Amino acid sequence: MNLKHLAAAVFLAAASAYGAGRTDWLQTGLDVAKQVGGKEVLQNISPDWGRLADSLLNSQKSDGSKRRQSANAYTGRVSKVSDGDTLHVTDGNGRKHKIRLAYIDVPELQQLYGTRSRDSLRAAAEGETVQVRVFEHDRYKREVARVSKDGTDLNLMQLRNGAAWHYGSYAKKQQEKSAYAAYAAAQRQARQAREGLWRANNPQAPWDYRKAQREAQGGQNRQGNVWDLFGLW
Repeated sequence: MNLKHLAAAVFLAAASAYGAGRTDWLQTGLDVAKQVGGKEVLQNISPDWGRLADSLLNSQKSDGSKRRQSANAYTGRVSKVSDGDTLHVTDGNGRKHKIRLAYIDVPELQQLYGTRSRDSLRAAAEGETVQVRVFEHDRYKREVARVSKDGTDLNLMQLRNGAAWHYGSYAKKQQEKSAYAAYAAAQRQARQAREGLWRANNPQAPWDYRKAQREAQGGQNRQGNVWDLFGLW
């Protein structure tokens, strides 16, 4: 079998799989076809084959774009609030989502005001229908998102209540400028009014708290290794 026939066979298999709903096979098949001769080989066999390859690829891209758009925004019901910036939502299709509120950070539950931050979000969201706009997924596979209820941005609400910090170092690079300004202003106003966590004279930022905890844990581990070395632990 020469390259032309091999490319044709691979393309036909990919197209058949695509027609059966296996869109992932289409790209794989076309990638293989490209390696053994490319779309140009298909066009040389028949111009119709080249046009069909273009048509299928464009259809695949369009379908993928629609899926991403639908996945990036949905409505659901809040089933659980874990802490001040983490909640669980079940969408209209019964799918469950774990969500990290975007562009804010809240005190850990062990920190001063940690449980109050959770209770602030819980009072506003638990059991409620919300609108979710997903920006990305974090390393824990949570959806990083803006969550709104009846037009109220709950991420922004947490800042206004003094229940969260604006995650400025990250938000400055990722957040839309108008939203960044609104979030920064909400934190500034809450701080000036000494709302929530800002009632403390010098509240510890959650990222500083987590860093201190990691360093303390690292020190304990190093100490444990020393005791092990001398057989004293």
